[in-house]
Amino acid sequence: MKVGFISLGCSKNLVDTEHMMGALKAAGHEIVNDPELADAVVVNTCGFITEAKREAIDAIVEMGLLKEQGKFRILLATGCLAQRYPDELLQELPELDAVVGVKDYLRIPAILNACEAGQRPKAVSGWPEKYSLQTKRLVSTPPGWAYLKIAEGCNNRCTYCAIPGIRGPLRSRPKAELIKEAQELADAGVRELVLVAQDTTAYGRDLGPGESLADLVEKLGDINGIEWIRVMYAYPTGNVGEILSALKLKKVVPYLDIPLQHGSDKILKLMGRRYNRQVVYNLIAELREAIPGLALRTTLMTGFPGESADDHRENMELLERLQFDWTGVFAYSKEDGTVAGRLVPEVSPEVALERRRQLLELQQRITQRKNQQRVGQQASVLVESRLSPGNYRGRACFQAPEVDGTVLIKANRVLETGNFVTISFSRAYGYDLIGEEQIGTT
Repeated sequence: MKVGFISLGCSKNLVDTEHMMGALKAAGHEIVNDPELADAVVVNTCGFITEAKREAIDAIVEMGLLKEQGKFRILLATGCLAQRYPDELLQELPELDAVVGVKDYLRIPAILNACEAGQRPKAVSGWPEKYSLQTKRLVSTPPGWAYLKIAEGCNNRCTYCAIPGIRGPLRSRPKAELIKEAQELADAGVRELVLVAQDTTAYGRDLGPGESLADLVEKLGDINGIEWIRVMYAYPTGNVGEILSALKLKKVVPYLDIPLQHGSDKILKLMGRRYNRQVVYNLIAELREAIPGLALRTTLMTGFPGESADDHRENMELLERLQFDWTGVFAYSKEDGTVAGRLVPEVSPEVALERRRQLLELQQRITQRKNQQRVGQQASVLVESRLSPGNYRGRACFQAPEVDGTVLIKANRVLETGNFVTISFSRAYGYDLIGEEQIGTT
């Protein structure tokens, strides 16, 4: 059977999609990029915020229309939305042939067979006690890099977040499995590993003594072929040693994604975050002192219940003071079953979006200034794609895939995607940079 995928949401969800594709390929199915060429389509949904849920429903409805037109026969929904609302999806979307939860997604070959036999499965149970995967992934990211999902679930009980209720508590994937998968990725040409989880800094705490993010990263750094290791989704604990011990290891790029969520102590407490603004200031100062040239990314939220104009001003002050290289900003989304969903007073969507606009505008100025300072410098860049003859797109070590800016590479020869080249930055263009390849310095 030919199977097409639509993968929505975060990088962790994409890894799940890649494991599903690997399981289907191992079972003899063919993976196709175009849903209209498929016999079955799987929509891997996100259910984190209202906007993501709406996007998932829209995707299912759109695929349902193609199914009605006879483009394919079977339509499945999996992922967070399927785990959270399986009965509602089956009841309200008759075009769906099955819903598959986050524990059961690797059973997808058998579930497809059940659909072929005329059944309408609801394969949604709880979550597994352990996060262990034996399937070989079918990597879908551009040449040269791949995500490595090191854990599932989360023990942080942030009041706004439904993920622990959907994905369960922290379960770290066994180190031996991760090293084996990373070696397979390296053998396939991957040069950069991007480590993801709901909380990467918590890796290993459930596995026993001696298991930690730093220990894992050290072993990953021994793999031939891997040249960059990038850490995303680090929880900003007051223990800077946990993070530094990983960042100082070989092959780890001087980059850290550390979602802070807010700059107001009042809002941080309401969010259930286990730190305050001063802890953040101290942490960032220590990180920058210990890791020269460290690029930092964060995430902030606007419109959390009770957020006042003064709280928003503290958010702006945090961003201005810490001068992150990159910042993502989200307006608060009220989620079923969360503590924050019961908090008052609520902030209007219009106010939340205006505050988001102000934060993004400030971050844009900061990023543009930082990029302008890079003009004239040289850097190693991972080539991701060819745009046109002599023009390529890639990333430097201070740019994470999919969320940060990129580098437009100008070259006088044919470059191989998935390899590194040395470039000299000649121009800053918004969030992006333009650079020329430096022959003889690759």
